[in-house]
Amino acid sequence: MHRFVNFVLILVALLAIFPIYTRYKVAAAPVPPGVHLGGLDLSDLKDAAEIRRHLESIYAEPISLHYEEARLVLRPEDIDFHVDVEQMVTEAMQYLEGSAFLDIAVRHALGIPQQRRDVPVRFMLDAGKLRAQLEAIAAEYDHGPQGARVLPPTSRWAEGAAASAGLPAGYVGSYTRDWTWTAGRPGYTLDVEASIPLVIAALTRETDRDVSLALIETPAPPLSLDDLARELDSATSNFPGFAAIYVHDLVTDEEATIDADVSFSGMSTLKIGLAAAIMRKLDNGLRSSDGGAELVGQWLDYALGESNNYAANQLLSFLGDGDVAAGTREFTEFMRSLGFVNTYMQSGYDAQVQLPQIPTPGNQRTDWETNPDSNLQSTPAEMGRILSAIYQCTLGEGVLVERYPDEITPDECSAILFYMSHDEFQELIWAGLPHPADAWIVHKHGFAFESHSDVALVWGPSGPYVLSIFLFRKGWMDWGTSNSTMKSISRIVWNFFEQRQDQMQLDAPEPVVLTPPAGYAPIKDEYISVASTGFQ
Repeated sequence: MHRFVNFVLILVALLAIFPIYTRYKVAAAPVPPGVHLGGLDLSDLKDAAEIRRHLESIYAEPISLHYEEARLVLRPEDIDFHVDVEQMVTEAMQYLEGSAFLDIAVRHALGIPQQRRDVPVRFMLDAGKLRAQLEAIAAEYDHGPQGARVLPPTSRWAEGAAASAGLPAGYVGSYTRDWTWTAGRPGYTLDVEASIPLVIAALTRETDRDVSLALIETPAPPLSLDDLARELDSATSNFPGFAAIYVHDLVTDEEATIDADVSFSGMSTLKIGLAAAIMRKLDNGLRSSDGGAELVGQWLDYALGESNNYAANQLLSFLGDGDVAAGTREFTEFMRSLGFVNTYMQSGYDAQVQLPQIPTPGNQRTDWETNPDSNLQSTPAEMGRILSAIYQCTLGEGVLVERYPDEITPDECSAILFYMSHDEFQELIWAGLPHPADAWIVHKHGFAFESHSDVALVWGPSGPYVLSIFLFRKGWMDWGTSNSTMKSISRIVWNFFEQRQDQMQLDAPEPVVLTPPAGYAPIKDEYISVASTGFQ
């Protein structure tokens, strides 16, 4: 009897609750409490059309695609993206049955928080259109790695802007930035396949509808002389004439050239090659016991240190056994033997007669015209390379030693650099160095009516390099333009090697100390202090 009574009571309770349960199921439809559609609690919305409008208003919003710094907009309709509301509601309604709804109903009756149940966003889209959109982005924004670049100097205040800045009239600001090298930039390629799920994830989020596209990075290349050549070319693009440049890193044996094979008037820079030819001519070098060699040494000192043309002609006469014309032929043959096909002399300096030009690859070009002296010619590359060869010779290496192992010695090449250190003209390349008074530099400059040149061996931040600059301006090469241009080029090159040293941590060799040859006879009491010499 006791069991029967319990059964009747339970049956009566169930029959009493059933109408309430049934009515709650109707009230809970179509989305029961605790069930989220795409992360949204829409259980308060009972109209299917209202649920549709709510979901579609959210997922029809554009999403943002980020490719590096670029922000791009993708509209869902562009790829036929649609939320499948019917499917989502159908999945939500499954929780109106069985144990799941019983749990929902009991929690509701007892005031217990509902267990969260999620229905993911169901959608349809045109995968082909999505892939096409991403491929179009890749075509526009993919790029390879970029080399390092140099930024020009800037000033805080420009002349004439003083009044608006509250500064005294005529104030000119000092530079706040030197020529500055910036690191190269990596390249990026859009990974279309990896980006597709990222885009879909953003399309199906209620918030945070931004996505960073999947990119494949190609590292930036290390700083190279190709970067230097490109930036020097750009930096001189506004020069009112023609600028040609040659750079040789004597540590790595790399070169940078900007129109460096165009012929120019040889000017005094030819005296660098002439000095090498003289060393070959001397049988016993510049020995103190040889009076003739001592005189030749003085001529070298005048020619290289003071740009004395008379002394240079004396050297040509010595080279030609008393005949200047023979000396020019000897010089030209000497340069040809080293592979320098654009360098020649047909007369001494200050000749009154202009002879017909000797055709060379450099003076037969049609892209540039520098009106070179038909008697004395060379190119920035060949003047730079002969100076490089002289330095390498001091180490017992390079083309001079290879071509003339028994006639040109390292000591003789060191003597050439020693005499070059007496060129005390501290403008042009020298003035462009960051600390000119403490610089290790030997150079030879040259001037002509329409052309200026300077060829220098500099001990830079990573070791020695050669810089050869030739400038041409039709009609007249004015000093201000020439000097400021060479100074800028020199500083760009120096800062390049400084940046390269910082990046690569190269082991820079110690600067050499130049000492006078045994037969040195000074032509003046003293010279300015130069870091390259241990003797004044």
